Order: sequence, then C-alpha cells, then structure tokens
Amino acid sequence: MNNRNSLYDIKSFYNKKAVLKASFGGMRYQVEQSLEGEEKVLKATVWPEPFCFEMTPEEQKESEQFPYSEEGLDAVYEWLCRKYEERI
Repeated sequence: MNNRNSLYDIKSFYNKKAVLKASFGGMRYQVEQSLEGEEKVLKATVWPEPFCFEMTPEEQKESEQFPYSEEGLDAVYEWLCRKYEERI
C-alpha cells in the first residue's frame, strides 16, 4: 500500500473539500470530507478495478467513516491497508 503521506493532510487538502482518488495493486479508493449529521468526518471507500467510482456498481464498494482529524487519517490509512490485504 502507498505510504500514509499519500493521503495528504486535513488542512491543505480535505478542508478544501477535495476528494483523493487513487489506486494500488488492483484496488481503487477514495477519501473525502463528508457530513454525519452536522459533524465532519472522513469517508473512505474501496472498490475493485478497472472502473472509476461513478461507473462501479454500489454493491462492489465498501465505505467506512473516520474522525475528521490527522489521527482519523492515520486510521484511514490502516483501514485501506487491511482492505488491500483482504483483497489479495
């Protein structure tokens, strides 16, 4: 899996409502700012290649929410690594 730095940081990326879209070893993923009620969270989604997020059926996607913080990004990275290991 890519390293933790490949997820950028809260202030310079996710505060701008940017969406990180990437792939690694046959697994595509995205990380974005989302709202859970009125609270900001990080939402990470994984799905298999070859299609983009929009063209992949919902049943092939798996998402998880994390605290909107640098520690939350650390947890996103750990979750993405686990999902990758499960898929190989």
